[in-house]
Amino acid sequence: MTGITFELWMLLGAFGITAFSIFVQGLHLGAAAGNAYVVSDRSAPAPFEGPMGGRLARNVRNQIEGMALFVPLVLIASMTGISNGWTQWAALIFVCARAAYVPLYAFGIKGLRSLAWTAGFFALLAFARGIYAAT
Repeated sequence: MTGITFELWMLLGAFGITAFSIFVQGLHLGAAAGNAYVVSDRSAPAPFEGPMGGRLARNVRNQIEGMALFVPLVLIASMTGISNGWTQWAALIFVCARAAYVPLYAFGIKGLRSLAWTAGFFALLAFARGIYAAT
């Protein structure tokens, strides 16, 4: 092992963003539906989450989907010893885009939210290009 690469640090950052998203969504659910619902088996839908609750829940799903694409790229780069300008910039842009996406989605800011999502998605493609170019 040569140590933690920049891309692995960005993976840790993406983990933090995802964990934060899950935490905030849980807090909002507790406030909106009550602690009795939160500690229940949740076999019934939440009584009322409101628009923000729905956006927070969708954000969590979207964060997890993003991680499902980002993690393999970082692992491939790490396991093969690939770290270059493409992979580093792509990882940074992905993490920054995902960090911006959370409040933009939570507060329903449509145009900028889509821009953040698009930047993150194209960063994944750039990361893959960085891996491919190094092989």
